[in-house]
Amino acid sequence: MIVKRNLLTVITLLSLFHLSHLTLIFLCPFPAYSIKIIDSEFLSCDLSGSLKGFYLGIHDTPFGESNDGGLALLRLILTGTILERASIEFHLLEGGMINPPPATPSGFVSFSEATRFRADRWDHTQSTHEDFSSQIAIDRANITLRLPRCDLTVGRQALSLGTTYFWNPNDLLTAFSPYEFDRDYKPGVDAVRADIALGKLSGISFIYGAGDSFRLNESALLIRAFANMFDFDLAMMVGRFREDGFLGTEFSGEVGPGIGVRGELSYFATESDDDFIQVVVGNEYRFENNLYLSAEYFYNGFGTPHTSRYVRELFSKRIMEGDIYNISRHYVGILGSYEVTPLLTVSLATIINLIDHSVLINPTIIYSLSDNAEFVAGMVIGEGKKPRRHILKSEFGAYPDFTFVEIKYYF
Repeated sequence: MIVKRNLLTVITLLSLFHLSHLTLIFLCPFPAYSIKIIDSEFLSCDLSGSLKGFYLGIHDTPFGESNDGGLALLRLILTGTILERASIEFHLLEGGMINPPPATPSGFVSFSEATRFRADRWDHTQSTHEDFSSQIAIDRANITLRLPRCDLTVGRQALSLGTTYFWNPNDLLTAFSPYEFDRDYKPGVDAVRADIALGKLSGISFIYGAGDSFRLNESALLIRAFANMFDFDLAMMVGRFREDGFLGTEFSGEVGPGIGVRGELSYFATESDDDFIQVVVGNEYRFENNLYLSAEYFYNGFGTPHTSRYVRELFSKRIMEGDIYNISRHYVGILGSYEVTPLLTVSLATIINLIDHSVLINPTIIYSLSDNAEFVAGMVIGEGKKPRRHILKSEFGAYPDFTFVEIKYYF
């Protein structure tokens, strides 16, 4: 299958892909319900899922190239309980990408690239052409045993650590990129997690995240203790992350009506580099008129305060493997959203590099098509000094601009 590289072709194919289920949305605007496929005393299973279509246009790259492509992604979700003492979760992904971009921009990570902390990929490429590829993959497959005072989860699972939004230095295994615009599902990781309750709002977790082929120097071993004090959620985490020693703390709570504060601190004791820390502090406020504002400051001890060292940082192992997303030292992230109507929400996210003064701007609109369908559209625009002769003059000035359109349908 060969697809011409032009916008009209991409829009046409995505439109045809969504025609059938969009017709269902408008003709049958009922809430999404999972399908009960097994219902017995021993085993109960439900089937649900989502169907998404993306258009992605990449423009104004440092090398003057552009690309228009799309992704259609079906997620089938099987959940169930066994004798009310165990629960199972299984996510199967089937996707096809039209005109795959030569380099996937930040904020748009396809399911085929979600390989962090997986002992094995568990995927299969069905077809690969210059202008089209399709793949099937298992994103989650786990079982949770509910033991007295302990929940034990084994298998490919989603792990969410930390409290902040733009940057999550404590979310070591699968933190979202600061520019991620589709955060519905976190990629699953191959892990074992034991959550032990010490009280109603306190406990301790033991986490093992398996690296490639279970190699110890690619894996994570963590202990996380959490509690609620003075209406604040507090946590501390210690352990080993790949080849680093790690210590982290975090907090979140409210200091007044509608005024939230949160923060994370991470310390990495490295073997090959200098030790470094990362700090995120932020606050948020929701007004009575449906306006929401949030801001965060990020200190990246791994990054450099000198633009002349950007290229070296860009090709460092931590950046290349997705452990860290930014190469400079000081950042501010600001997010504002407003509910124009119960169906329409607009938002604007801005990330500022305080060293080189480059800016990343992300306006987005979200429109609810029905109780179980959404239309999302937006842009990511990088502003700053452009590269000269392959020398970076600013971080976000080297980013390509891209537009995205997404249709989501849940069942």
